[in-house]
Amino acid sequence: MAKTVEAIGKYKVLARLAQGGMGAVYTARHPTLERTVIIKKLTLRGSADIRERFRREAQIMMDLRNDAIVDVYDHFREGSSYYIVLEYVDGMSLDELIRARRYLPNAIALLILRQVCWALAYAHNKGVVHRDIKPANILISHDGAVKLVDFGIATIHGGGETSDLTRDGMTLGTPSYMAPEQFHNTRSVDKRADIYSLGVVLYEMVTGKRPYPGSLTPEVIARIQRGRYRRPRSINPKVSRFVARLVARMLKPRPGRRFSDLERVAVRIDRRYRLDDSTRSAEAIRSYLTAENTAALPQRRSRFATAGSIAAVVLAGLSAGHVVWHGYHRELLQPAGFGALEVTARVLKDGRDSDAITLTGTVFVDDGDEIPPAPGGELVFRIAPEQESDRFYVFRARRTQFAPGAYRLKVSDGSAVWWESFTLGSLRQASATRMVIPGRSEDAHLIAVEFVERPRLPLEVDITVVDVQTGRVLGDGAQVAILTDGSWVPATPARMAQLRSGEIHRLRIGHQGYVPQIFNLMIRPQESHLVIEVGLDPQEG
Repeated sequence: MAKTVEAIGKYKVLARLAQGGMGAVYTARHPTLERTVIIKKLTLRGSADIRERFRREAQIMMDLRNDAIVDVYDHFREGSSYYIVLEYVDGMSLDELIRARRYLPNAIALLILRQVCWALAYAHNKGVVHRDIKPANILISHDGAVKLVDFGIATIHGGGETSDLTRDGMTLGTPSYMAPEQFHNTRSVDKRADIYSLGVVLYEMVTGKRPYPGSLTPEVIARIQRGRYRRPRSINPKVSRFVARLVARMLKPRPGRRFSDLERVAVRIDRRYRLDDSTRSAEAIRSYLTAENTAALPQRRSRFATAGSIAAVVLAGLSAGHVVWHGYHRELLQPAGFGALEVTARVLKDGRDSDAITLTGTVFVDDGDEIPPAPGGELVFRIAPEQESDRFYVFRARRTQFAPGAYRLKVSDGSAVWWESFTLGSLRQASATRMVIPGRSEDAHLIAVEFVERPRLPLEVDITVVDVQTGRVLGDGAQVAILTDGSWVPATPARMAQLRSGEIHRLRIGHQGYVPQIFNLMIRPQESHLVIEVGLDPQEG
């Protein structure tokens, strides 16, 4: 039985998390910072190269001070072992999150990627190449913070020479995530190898799979060298084109065709989601973790549970589901990171039932360039219970939440389109002097859309007259009149050119020797071509 360790140096040990032949991992209490830390222990009886990598990991990470890189507080030798004291992250690794969720939504995957991009860009600017980027080395706290860890095989470039423990031709790394050039010579790779590995991580986040299997046969290595992998949208159709383009660029087999640095990737994500700091990113990730954990409440309880406790769980689940479905969890947890939008549309009835009116709406991010659709920007309209008049219907879109910023709104009723630019503020700004209550209209940005006039299109009319008894077409001698101001007047070409859609037209159509017929025609605004085939009876005598 292993001996219980109560203290390591000045640190009081709380628990042993893992134990192996070469060392162990503990949680402990920092004596002056008054916080929980992680202590990694390496027994010095192992390889000299491994001992040196362990020591250099501490040195490298001590010099890296970034919010998205796990801090190293201390490193020391005691007896026959070497120790590193690291920041404790209360959460899970990214690979655990992927296994739990199968795959992640585009937006969450991109927000996690964004944080790792900035962390690696910071390390790269200091000449450090990680060389072992994978989900297991990316930690996510319960607060939504993303932390990069394990620089054990990192290399340092700079000062005219490369500091590395690998020899020419040596391969280090995790094969499923390694760049093609890393198989030949790990020592010579640069930051573009990290860019490739991070592309594999993005692929796995949105599909739940890796582009290449873990077993490295000659055939698989050949596919990696040629960049032959299954495209992510063929695995998960929910993968956005934006994500697919990032993956394709990051997984280019030739280093020169990848992104030149990860700052460019992070900036693209920031532009798409209008982000400017890591706090908003962490809040969105925390919201996702909270919502998913709520939705994952067990559906079955112990057979000893009372009926009352089961009912309480069901009611709590339904209430939480309502909050998450309507996005109110964002308003509760992240009032500074989101604003609320409510859209009302007033539509002319024009003789139509409400079911015959189809409203479509989309919110776009006003980035001054591509104007992409906002995540979750498809609006769903429903008839409002209150109706203000006999002439108009009132529709309301479900309340939606977006990050503060500039947007454009497009609403169409099938024949007319409404565009409006607007700037959305945060709920915290809207409710600076009062508590935010989810669903309260006073806290939302309100937009009123009106389709109170329907466009009138020129009406093209084609008339064919046939003998109803024989079916014979009677030729071009049709006699057409239009009811105008209570009188029938001949339908001259000039009068026919004045006909418009969206009106009721009364036409009398006849032919010499036949009984005329009268048509009362309601033409909808979007109907611009009227075809009439008239069957006439011959006059008697």
